Amino acid sequence: MEEDQEKYLEDARKVVKEQAYFMRASLEKAQLKDALRYSSAMLSELKTSLLSPRNYYILFMQVFDEMRILENYFKEEYRRGRKMPDLYESVQHATYVIPRLYLLITVGSVFIQTHEIGAKVILLDLLECIKAIQHPLRGLFIRYYFLKLCKDRLPDTGSEYEGTGGNIDDAIEIIIRNLSEMNKLWIRMQGSKDKSKRERERLDLKVTIGENVTRLSNLEGVSLDTYKTKVLPKIIDIITSSKDAISQTYLMDCTIQAFPDEYHLQTLQELLKVCTTQLEPTVDIKNIFINLMGRLADFALNNDMGTFNSEVDIYSMFKQNIDKMLDSNSQIEFKNLLDLQVAFLNFTLRCYPNNSEYVNDILKSCCRLCERQNETDFTEECQKNIVKFLAMPLDTMSLSILTMNEYPNLMKHLPFQKRRQVAIKICQAVVNLNQVIDDLKITGELLKFIQPLLITQNDYVEIPENEFEEEQQLVARTVHLVQNGDLAIHNTILQQFIAKFQQGEINRQKYTYPAAIFALFRLIQLIAAQGGPQTQETQYKGLFEQIRGLIEVLQGHFPELALKLNLNFLLCINIVDQAQEFDEFSYDVGTQIITIFQDEIGDSNVKVVLLNQIMSTFAKLNCISGENFDTLAGNATQQAAKLLKKNEQAIGVLNSAHMFYNDHIKNVQRVQECFKKAIKIANQSIGNNPKFVYVFIQILNKYFYFFEQVEFKDAEIQEVIKMINEKLPKALSDNDEQSKKIKILWTATQELVRERKRRSIQAYQQINI
Repeated sequence: MEEDQEKYLEDARKVVKEQAYFMRASLEKAQLKDALRYSSAMLSELKTSLLSPRNYYILFMQVFDEMRILENYFKEEYRRGRKMPDLYESVQHATYVIPRLYLLITVGSVFIQTHEIGAKVILLDLLECIKAIQHPLRGLFIRYYFLKLCKDRLPDTGSEYEGTGGNIDDAIEIIIRNLSEMNKLWIRMQGSKDKSKRERERLDLKVTIGENVTRLSNLEGVSLDTYKTKVLPKIIDIITSSKDAISQTYLMDCTIQAFPDEYHLQTLQELLKVCTTQLEPTVDIKNIFINLMGRLADFALNNDMGTFNSEVDIYSMFKQNIDKMLDSNSQIEFKNLLDLQVAFLNFTLRCYPNNSEYVNDILKSCCRLCERQNETDFTEECQKNIVKFLAMPLDTMSLSILTMNEYPNLMKHLPFQKRRQVAIKICQAVVNLNQVIDDLKITGELLKFIQPLLITQNDYVEIPENEFEEEQQLVARTVHLVQNGDLAIHNTILQQFIAKFQQGEINRQKYTYPAAIFALFRLIQLIAAQGGPQTQETQYKGLFEQIRGLIEVLQGHFPELALKLNLNFLLCINIVDQAQEFDEFSYDVGTQIITIFQDEIGDSNVKVVLLNQIMSTFAKLNCISGENFDTLAGNATQQAAKLLKKNEQAIGVLNSAHMFYNDHIKNVQRVQECFKKAIKIANQSIGNNPKFVYVFIQILNKYFYFFEQVEFKDAEIQEVIKMINEKLPKALSDNDEQSKKIKILWTATQELVRERKRRSIQAYQQINI
């Protein structure tokens, strides 16, 4: 069938092309009679009933282009003195009606330009003539041709045809009459027996109908008052009298898109009333409302909001009409009503971003709608709409939306996965807006709504590990936004979070507890910075004990994490307890670190990294008394000597020297002991592997680090240099990666010594490497 259509169209286009050629040739020879004969033959192809609407349109546009040539020739004929009334009369002698009327319209468009007869008279005469074509497709296109040729010949306000040719009322009447007739023809189109195909064919031609509305909107004389009193009532009459859903839907959309937003503001009640009470039940009113709200929202954002809000109560108009639809029109699907509610909420948030009362009213209407539905009505699409509905206000109203009464009532209609999506969107809104959490009531509501991320609920559904990790990290980021100038309230809010985290399982606490612990660290530092007496809610002791308890929960499952948290805990205490009031408590935390390291960390590579972190942290502490610190540092040094590999042992013991000589401690003897022990271990290991010479190079560099603070025996240093000189050639004999690293380290060490000598630093003058 499609093949037949292609053949029909090809054959028709060949005839048009051929007859157009002869028509142009005749025009060039000034043989008008022959040209009219060929043009009639060309136009006769538009009598066909074989083509589909889409293909008929293609053929029409080819004919249209050729007829413009004939139109221009008629203009030239007039300039050469031909009488237009004669020409207007002569073309009416064409044999067939279709060619005759096309030629009549073409001559008529030129006749109007001569001003010999008023535009109104000719246009109305043409409208009467083309009534003869009642075939839906052919009649539609001849009226489309009339509109395209005569659209600039209307007696519009300020145009050359106004006055004797008519006025704006006549221009409006001509277009309205054409629109009405075209709409009737469009509705009567019955090309295919298949309803869906027939509707598609009709929609293919909708632009021909919409052209009338566009032309009306472009008339200079259509002021707001004219639109309200003359144009809109007539368009509405055409729409409502048609009783056709496709026609009503398209013409309403055309009207909304074609005319200025200011006009819609002043006629909104009429438009909404038509939508809710006068259209066919099958019309998609939702999309009409959505388009209208979109236009008005854009207008509001691009213009003065005060003017927008004061002129008309837009919100109330939409609300009343939408509620009327919710309460009375049961034929509209639940999903479509939810779509409409989402669009209305979006419109309200854009136009009235700070009006929480409006938002709550819309939430209430949506809850009322959901309450009437059966459980099976909540399809996937409906659930997505409810998620949108709950998430949209967050961007403009932030957490205040959570205190609205209807918010939880709407949330309960969602299954776990959708509640989880809402919870994620809430957290994302808080984090992205960097929203300070400083209110106890809002915190309680926030925790209520993000519960799907905090605890395993009855309808919980397993999610992929990566998604679980992302959502828990999002929750963790939320905790860091807690802030209140009253530190007692600040702590109370934090405790609300921690209490909810404690209801979760360990796989959640892996993420939430560290966040809570660091939030407590921050609170402790704020308390210290604020000074003054501590209240019961802001006592260090209670906060310290709570932190230790949270870390102990993690220790049994994540010992490495617990160790790192304890290191940060010590640093926090160190900031606020320079007076060593919590000496024993700090010592216990340090002891716990060593115990975890010794008993619960098995991976030797991890141990090396953690031991460096332990020593680095201990070297910064001033909150532990001398005796207790000496014990902790000694235990850390012992752990270094127990590392798996000899080179790691030597370097670990060497690094422990920093714990005994820093800003707080100057224990030269313990530093010297660390060096001696490190050298002893290095000597034991280098015999088996000459590349262990890099350990001696590191020992030498560490000597240089302490050179100006600690006194070392020259013999010790020279012994290390001697060992390096003996083993280095063999260590560098292989051109492997490790050899390259040793060479780079040794070259840097040599450059260091040379640079210090150039600066005449006495301690380096005797060093020869």
